[in-house]
Amino acid sequence: MEQQKMLDPFQAWKDVYDKTESYWGKVIGDNMNREEFSQMMGNVLNMNLQYQQAINEVTGRYFQQVNIPTKEDVANVASLVINVEEKVEALEDRFDDLEDKQDSPAFKREVTKLKSDVKSLDKKLDKVLSLLEEQQDTQAVLQELIQEQIQEQGEQLKAELLEQVKVEKPSEQPAQK
Repeated sequence: MEQQKMLDPFQAWKDVYDKTESYWGKVIGDNMNREEFSQMMGNVLNMNLQYQQAINEVTGRYFQQVNIPTKEDVANVASLVINVEEKVEALEDRFDDLEDKQDSPAFKREVTKLKSDVKSLDKKLDKVLSLLEEQQDTQAVLQELIQEQIQEQGEQLKAELLEQVKVEKPSEQPAQK
């Protein structure tokens, strides 16, 4: 019994703490549930937001003056880098697909077929060129023949005209006498 009657300072401290906490918890809870407290907290939050906006604006101007990128500038560059990375990945995928297609037997057959088609076209073009050259040669020969015939016919006409002129001149001479 003597132990129970002794004063326990920790128990006394705990009792004081519990009574104080319950009293102040009730007072603070009542005050926080009041409309005035809500308005005051709203005003504090608004002032804090205005202060933050002013700091961001001043900091942004300062960074612009000293030519240091802002958080927005870094975010824009980061988004551009991400876009470039996505495009590079897309190109890599396309190259991988093309490499896969090149290794396929169907692609090799198609290339072989194209080569044979090109060779065939080359032979046909050579044939067309040789025919065109022959045609030009033939045209040159024909032109020479035509010119020779025209000259011969011209000479024949000339000779016939001269004969007609000779025939007409002797008949005209006796008439003039």
